Amino acid sequence: MIKYMLENEFDDVQFFHVRMNFSREMNERGKLSFHKIFHILSIIKQTYILKFRHKIQVLYYPPSNAPTVSILRDVVFLLCTRLLFKKTIFHFHAAGISEVIPKMPFLFRALTLLALKKPDLAISSSAFNPNDGKFLKAKKTAIVPLGIPDDYVDIINNAGAKTNEEINVLFVGLLNSTKGEGFLLEAIYKLHQRGHRVRLQIAGKFETDDYKNAFFEKISEFNLDSYVEYLGVITGEKKTQAFLNADIFCFPSFFISESFGLVLLEAMEFKLPIVATRWRGIQSIVEENQNGYLVDIRNSDQLAERILLLVSDPELLKQMGDKSRELFIEKYTLERYINALNMSFKELIKL
Repeated sequence: MIKYMLENEFDDVQFFHVRMNFSREMNERGKLSFHKIFHILSIIKQTYILKFRHKIQVLYYPPSNAPTVSILRDVVFLLCTRLLFKKTIFHFHAAGISEVIPKMPFLFRALTLLALKKPDLAISSSAFNPNDGKFLKAKKTAIVPLGIPDDYVDIINNAGAKTNEEINVLFVGLLNSTKGEGFLLEAIYKLHQRGHRVRLQIAGKFETDDYKNAFFEKISEFNLDSYVEYLGVITGEKKTQAFLNADIFCFPSFFISESFGLVLLEAMEFKLPIVATRWRGIQSIVEENQNGYLVDIRNSDQLAERILLLVSDPELLKQMGDKSRELFIEKYTLERYINALNMSFKELIKL
């Protein structure tokens, strides 16, 4: 989303970007290293240079809420740089710092509040997310739903045929258990026990090799080796084909940093009905009985039942898929996101 922001034009706003890029690989996430220590010093130096070279007045920053190393990074950076700027914008792409701070040890909590308190503008993607801006006593808060480019028409005109005949459920995301992929696997197993031969495709990077091995062992234990396909990390044409092959998109996340779920917007772009969890900003996107269903977190029985409703009724599946596309066009295109963000920046200028 930051890339989209930097690539677009805003009224009376010019961006100077310092790229964070602390974790070079997903399995480095949350781990302290010499690379990260030197990297934050480099980022602080770049910030100072840009600030004084271009007389920048506003700092835009996306705080983290987990893991602890990431919060510590934010604290160090902000304590070293924030006072240089007249105004601060925090954009909470990772939601929930307001739930984490009260649980911190006293000294860490005090330093975190010192670094984060009273931003001029706090932006969240959904009213269902924790109100981090209010907790931090932001002067102004704004809800700006995310949006992505709409390439569906061009893609569908050049798309190949669907490569499977059976109902195909797709999951895309970080594979770390709290994204809910394990409960989805259990739901597919329960459907097979009832005679419904539903296929599952899973795409994303496993956070650890141990978890990956345990997940594949569970697939074998359920005797689903022929019905579960791991696609790996997919981008470009492979990702496009995965969405084209899918009939249902399932996203049972309860991830601590979940705020919205861009993959849900991609699923809607491709006319897919969605089964997802009542968790934070996901609830803004999935409209119950319209473009899909919401289920409780960690509940494979509910997942199985909602998937079965769609599997058993092709007309319902199509209607909800069409509604997904309709809602995407209405609310979640990149143009709508940029326009809403632009309005928020204009409000900041008035402060």
